[in-house]
Amino acid sequence: MSSESPAKGTSALQYKCTRALVSFGHWPSTQEQSLASDFPMKRRSIPIIFIVSVIIFFPPACANKLPNDGAQKNCSYSIEIETTCAPSAETTDHVSVRFGDPLGNLILVKHLKNPTLVYAPKDGLKKQGGAYKGFERCAVDMFEASGPCMTQRVCSLYLKKVGSDDWRPGWVKVLHRQDGGHVVPVSYMFYFRTYVPENVWYGFDYCHSRGGFKLHIAEDFGED
Repeated sequence: MSSESPAKGTSALQYKCTRALVSFGHWPSTQEQSLASDFPMKRRSIPIIFIVSVIIFFPPACANKLPNDGAQKNCSYSIEIETTCAPSAETTDHVSVRFGDPLGNLILVKHLKNPTLVYAPKDGLKKQGGAYKGFERCAVDMFEASGPCMTQRVCSLYLKKVGSDDWRPGWVKVLHRQDGGHVVPVSYMFYFRTYVPENVWYGFDYCHSRGGFKLHIAEDFGED
């Protein structure tokens, strides 16, 4: 039984991959490579064929695997929502959002509240019960959420409004809030620019092309 261990400065993954290469076939020694240089070109092509064979048949884990020991299970996100300047575009209704990535990761916020005002209307804000609650006409609001870390771009997003107001959002985008508070966009721009129907999930699914590119009512989400 071999008692070899990784050399200093070599990761366990690198050592494992190197051992796999050795066990895959005979790895030419320095002396053998020197002797091979005296052979005709046809003979010297053998090591090249061996290397190509290793690239083709060698398990991809060694080539593509990345360190993941410190990966986070949950991340913080910000959702920016613009309300258009159309007449009666604002709302005081209960608004929910759900968004996801191509791998099936999903974040659901059942009640968007405690907004940060990103852009204020030129004609000022209307106070709703003494505090700003968001979704004012011509305003851009930011809401916070947390959930599973998404490694691919957010490609589906739906809004749900419970109430009788005629709310007309303009666009919605999702940002990842990194350490230190810096935010970076992680989604497509989802352009609504129409009044949202009541009590249904309404939005886009760019993850799957079947009808998802157009605004539509999602009928398979069940009761959320």
